[in-house]
Amino acid sequence: RVLFRSTATFSVTTTTRPKPTLSLSPVEVLEFFPDVHRYRYHGEWVSHSITTVVNDKTPEQMARIMSTRSEWEPRGNYVHNALERFLTFADPGDPGDYGAWIRPMVGHPMWRKYSAVACEHRMVDARHSIAGSFDALLQNTETGELVLADLKTQSSEHSKPRDISKQLGGYLSLMDQCHRNVGTKVTKCIGIWAKPGKTTITTFEPEDCLENYLAARHTFLSQQPEW
Repeated sequence: RVLFRSTATFSVTTTTRPKPTLSLSPVEVLEFFPDVHRYRYHGEWVSHSITTVVNDKTPEQMARIMSTRSEWEPRGNYVHNALERFLTFADPGDPGDYGAWIRPMVGHPMWRKYSAVACEHRMVDARHSIAGSFDALLQNTETGELVLADLKTQSSEHSKPRDISKQLGGYLSLMDQCHRNVGTKVTKCIGIWAKPGKTTITTFEPEDCLENYLAARHTFLSQQPEW
């Protein structure tokens, strides 16, 4: 469901917000190589990513998506970097060609209450050789509530959000293994949908996200060769 809606187009005011009471340490000896989008753990390549595990699109659907990669990939990278800068330094930087996406996102009313515990945090499931990085773990600075967030960009203000519960559940699963004392305290998962001129938020229950991910992981691993 939509929790908040913002059509703000103003510049963000960098007022000081309370800092979260939690922090996450990096997972040791876990490396990420963005050029090939792969992880290495203890010097060994990790076989799968969360994105791969939860992908249920057909080859034809993937071909259509990849045909417009030159449009959505630079936009997604730029807007993700802006959100990370905003949550880390309270300044999203130069919006460049993507101000229509970035200004409503950083001007969203949720940032009056939520601060980031961690951004772009890498984790690994060593048993199943799966790794991934969540976009942000947020904390309500008034109540202490923890919220796991994933950012998506869309090309049109009329684009509809989709179900990303499996992906969020994947990050919960990794967090449960790498930061169990924190992961079990997440009470809400959200999708942040950055569109030109508008940002919307959809919410998911953590239990549903984890259940959906574990089912997807079982299906994915059952289709992999044994050797």
